[in-house]
Amino acid sequence: MKRFGDNSSIKVQMQKWLSSVLDEYELNQEVRNNDRCEMSAKGISLLMRCQTNDINELCLVIATVRLDSSLQSQGWFKSFLNYCVDINPWEKLAIEDVDNLRLREFCKNSGFEPVSNFFATSFIVNQDFIKKLNVKVFDS
Repeated sequence: MKRFGDNSSIKVQMQKWLSSVLDEYELNQEVRNNDRCEMSAKGISLLMRCQTNDINELCLVIATVRLDSSLQSQGWFKSFLNYCVDINPWEKLAIEDVDNLRLREFCKNSGFEPVSNFFATSFIVNQDFIKKLNVKVFDS
């Protein structure tokens, strides 16, 4: 698993990781070494993946998000989702295991579909809906 925690922004870390995923896929037609990445910067901790259960293709996956309390309820996550839609090199964007009830309601109300009946708290993001949101530019 790749780990970033240097002083670079989440944007820079995402670009580095996605580049390594795409390079590995181009070489091997599969991704094993770079399939997940931990990132952190300024009160933000992320686990990103490029594959998830019940989606049979590469996709951008938000597996874990931890935010300092000062960043919570400030629009950071919607801004991050919008950024992920913009940079996603694949067809699908997913969020795994949404335990936060407020976020789960947002997912359902925004037309996000469950990944499957078995993984009912993991969602495929409605990217068209996210692009229509008026959100802050992602700058983390």
